[in-house]
Amino acid sequence: MSGTIRSGFLGLAGIFLMGGTVMAATDVSNWYPWTAQSLNEAGEIGMADWLDKPAGKHGRPKIEGQKLIYNGQELKIWGLNNSYSACSPDKALADKRAAWYAKYGVNGVRLHKYADGTGWSGIQSKDSFVKLDPEGLDRMDYFVAKLKEHGIYVKLSPTFGVKIGPGDRDRIPFLEEFGQFDSKDRIRAGYGAVYLCKELQDMQIDQTVSVLKHKNPYTGLTYAEDPAIITVEMFNEDAVLWNLTCNVFKQSPTIRKRVAQRFCDWLKARYGDEAKFAAAWGPEALDFFKDKGIEGESLAQGTIVPYGEPYVYGIEQIEGKFKPIRQRMLDTMLFLTELQDEFYMRFQKAAREAGYDGPMIGSNWQAGSNLSHYYNLWSDAKVGIVDRHNYFGGAKRGKMSGPFNNASMLRSPGSATLSAGMQQVEGHPFMLSEWIHVQPNEYGVEGVAIIGAYGMGLNAWDVSFLFQNGDEGGYSKALCGHAWDVTVPKIIGAFPAIARQVHRGDVKESPVVAPRYVHVDSLHEGKLGFRDKTTQEFDVKTFNSDKVPAQAMAAARCVIEFTDAYKETPAFDMAPYLKDGAIVSSTGQLSWTGGAEEHSGHMTINTPGTQAVIGFAAGKSVDLADVLIKPDCYYGAIYLTATGPRETLKTAPKVLISAIARCRNTGQDLGPEENDLREKGKAPILMEPVKAAITLKRPGARRAVLLDHDGMPTDRTIPIENGVLRIDGARDKTPYYLIEY
Repeated sequence: MSGTIRSGFLGLAGIFLMGGTVMAATDVSNWYPWTAQSLNEAGEIGMADWLDKPAGKHGRPKIEGQKLIYNGQELKIWGLNNSYSACSPDKALADKRAAWYAKYGVNGVRLHKYADGTGWSGIQSKDSFVKLDPEGLDRMDYFVAKLKEHGIYVKLSPTFGVKIGPGDRDRIPFLEEFGQFDSKDRIRAGYGAVYLCKELQDMQIDQTVSVLKHKNPYTGLTYAEDPAIITVEMFNEDAVLWNLTCNVFKQSPTIRKRVAQRFCDWLKARYGDEAKFAAAWGPEALDFFKDKGIEGESLAQGTIVPYGEPYVYGIEQIEGKFKPIRQRMLDTMLFLTELQDEFYMRFQKAAREAGYDGPMIGSNWQAGSNLSHYYNLWSDAKVGIVDRHNYFGGAKRGKMSGPFNNASMLRSPGSATLSAGMQQVEGHPFMLSEWIHVQPNEYGVEGVAIIGAYGMGLNAWDVSFLFQNGDEGGYSKALCGHAWDVTVPKIIGAFPAIARQVHRGDVKESPVVAPRYVHVDSLHEGKLGFRDKTTQEFDVKTFNSDKVPAQAMAAARCVIEFTDAYKETPAFDMAPYLKDGAIVSSTGQLSWTGGAEEHSGHMTINTPGTQAVIGFAAGKSVDLADVLIKPDCYYGAIYLTATGPRETLKTAPKVLISAIARCRNTGQDLGPEENDLREKGKAPILMEPVKAAITLKRPGARRAVLLDHDGMPTDRTIPIENGVLRIDGARDKTPYYLIEY
């Protein structure tokens, strides 16, 4: 990376394609079996005593500026998802999960789609979206109470779309426009429909309000009163300016007619008379989308449809190919955003009237790039917390066979999952509530390392929820049972080190801010002082900008600042942060060296409490403040962290070493280039051994104890000779070591 780089689109979108560098098949003959029993006992890695219990003991966390504040202190949530019926487990599993999560430093659970359907898909009653199943709700009540008891906060994320049941017929007079029940028990309104239809909004609001008003018999509080409910999400993964909203106008004549009339009323109020309207829109604007079935448009007759999609909304498009409808698109974006705002404000008002006074979230999706993107981001930000989703690796839609992306994020600093943080808004907390390296991608440990250090630390994010549908309150027995799995060793196995780093605040927030300025009123004029590029393939999204490239996230805190007046965004100068091929953070604590191949690159962490090297660093000598690490293995995440909440590597009587790399099922076949899942294999999971020489600069280390896979001490030790400790997973059969002083 050249020191002359200042800014610009530093290619991200094309670097994570399947294939690429051909790598020789890995010899797994010395990989060792994972034998954890998923014990709840703390051993030497447990963090249950780090969590303030019960959650919300001192009141509900509040938003103060861009932070979540609890009991006068900044709060970081390091959590995971449970989805569908996993949100209402039986009591034995609820007990097991809550205790095991706490052991690994998990202090937040997003209950996602807990009321998305009936049976396996949630706690809705059999015939209604709005009414809930009493038995399912009771199980969720108990789970929430147990999480709270263990110091774990809860985010309520009720549904993924409004799915109308037979018992809801009287609420939607035009229900048949969305489809027929036939053999189905639900009819789903399409993406974007909720923003256009008050009846759907009322159903979503009523369902959530019924939960907020419900008294949990196990806590004695309503959900609205319970300070362990840290936030309420209104609607998962949707946006009125997303492209699928167009389909609603084709699907529902009733919604089309209503919204067209509202749009025309809005246009009349804006322009005053038809002559001014015609002069502004131009002669080609009406019936422009007749090839999409949008024709017969008239202001006087109230039939102009606010039809558009992110491609047409783009600045380049409305100044180029779609210039004849430039003003139409600018008006459409503003009008639809106001409808989205209206829904969110109605929802928030209802939640407040139900007694809930905590933070809320609008939605967590994208709406293209540039103008439409920032209208949507502004709408979400006004609700409270800005929440987003992103994923990396794996195959399309979580497929568990055939070709998949087995690349590493470390190749390109600031890229992929981390680049979701390019949507952080100044003055608002930021949350990433769905993310993970999707299986069968093998490099998941780097994901938690990157988000833990660069997201939650340098960029000062507030909340992380790794995505999964559910778990059994312990480690998964095998890989590839689910595309999204937090409880595999390469993910949650790194939590004993990374959760300590996050909760202790080891990685400091950047004092340097790289802003991009957005003036909302100027969006309606088509003005934006920079150009963004958002690429998306299903759940996998990459964000970049010309003035502040995604690579800046490895150097500084990157934010969107909504301003009171238009101002140009200055180019962020990367040159001061480039050193010997690496990007060094403004704090000096983090360093990220990219690579030329899809399996290359490494990062280092150098803080008082945690020091680490992660990635492809074989043969390098990583000189940190208190240790010198020389990896002698293909890939790995080698952490040294103080075990106590207020300790450093200079003061801790015990220091934990965590050394985790890839893992595979026994008999798993990834093909000759290791990017084609031909055979899933079976249990036990095999761990790639990590080998390194670690020189301890602090004198007085007595011994290094090998811990088992649950973090319990064994009777085995390895010598420390002249301050040098040599770890070898093939020999030691463990990723965990404890240095005692």
